[in-house]
Amino acid sequence: MEKKENDLSKLYPTDLLVTGFDIIFFWVARMVLMGKYNTGLEPFKTVYIHGLIRDRFGEKMSKTKGNVVDPLDMIAKYGADALRFGLAVQTVPGSDIKFNEKRIEGYKHFANKIWNASRYVITNLPEGFEVKDPLKTDLKPEDRWILYRLNETIKEVRKGLDSFDFSKSAQALYQFFWDEYCDWYIEFSKERVYKGEGKERESALNTLVYVLDKAIKLLHPFMPFITEEIWNYLPTKDKKSVALSVYPKSKKEFESFKDQAWRVEFVKEIISDLRNFRNVLEIPLSKKLTAYYSTKKAKEILVTFKGLILKLARLETLEEAQTRPENTLVVPFKGGEIYISVKDTINVEEVRQNQLRKREKLLRELQRVEAKLSNPKFVERAPKPIVEKEKAIYEEIKLKLQKIENILKLLES
Repeated sequence: MEKKENDLSKLYPTDLLVTGFDIIFFWVARMVLMGKYNTGLEPFKTVYIHGLIRDRFGEKMSKTKGNVVDPLDMIAKYGADALRFGLAVQTVPGSDIKFNEKRIEGYKHFANKIWNASRYVITNLPEGFEVKDPLKTDLKPEDRWILYRLNETIKEVRKGLDSFDFSKSAQALYQFFWDEYCDWYIEFSKERVYKGEGKERESALNTLVYVLDKAIKLLHPFMPFITEEIWNYLPTKDKKSVALSVYPKSKKEFESFKDQAWRVEFVKEIISDLRNFRNVLEIPLSKKLTAYYSTKKAKEILVTFKGLILKLARLETLEEAQTRPENTLVVPFKGGEIYISVKDTINVEEVRQNQLRKREKLLRELQRVEAKLSNPKFVERAPKPIVEKEKAIYEEIKLKLQKIENILKLLES
């Protein structure tokens, strides 16, 4: 009896109860009443009420309907980390989750991205590499940018966790790690990692592993298995498990890097616009382009980051031009224009006529789909999957038409 009383005083009350909204009265309210009646204390301080996981059409899962998803099947197919992260991303306060297997598959790719990025960093570290405080290294503008973005992400993730908005935290981590760390900073770093020497290479590696360490800690509650495995290979490992390490906090010192951050964001926009130009006109990556720029406000930035722009936008040259050269198309940016030479690259008139033919064909198809979706009998009587398929076709056609309009607009420049 004494042991039971000791257990009660040790384990009661708890701090948090997590439950679905469907049992608030049947379970939560009764626990509060019974706990208060028998002990004089509420059984928990906070109740986190989440939505239900439904099928992709919003229907409640049941064996009768045959729409139940076995989580063990999903784990076997995509991994526990992908399933956990996929559910966390969709856990929006006040909403149910429409379970879509495709989204879980997408987060399996995210797990692969984390693994490959970590392998890039770890395999390039010299033996015995010691990670320093980034402020004590020779930081480049792109290093300051990623440290600033890490700092802002830490704030956003902690804010989401503190308010039980797990979707906000998960989305912030996904966007930071995939879009900023992998797609941009790792690409920025490769020239220094593979060809740099001395402090230049050291600062790149130091920033890479410092940010990776913080990102792994931030990701751990959402993806515990892959982060634990990676943690064991990091030179920053200071505990037996990443679960025992201190969760990252923002640093005031990194907030001063905001000025460098906007400069890198500016360069990212230019590189993205140049990549989009190539993609829209279907110019192969193997073909390096000749480019010129005209600007008064951004010349210093273009000169400073010229090497990165040449490499990441696959340009042969990027030189200043007082007037627009012949046989060029215009890629505008804030404060100026970039002129891309299309001589010996594409036949502008041939591309234009080809796009006009594609547009005409798509418009006919769009008319057909619109007629179906505007017919109440079809929408009401057709099976839901068929209606959803037609809606998806409609959206796909709209996207293709928008791409064609972008190409035609570009060719008019």
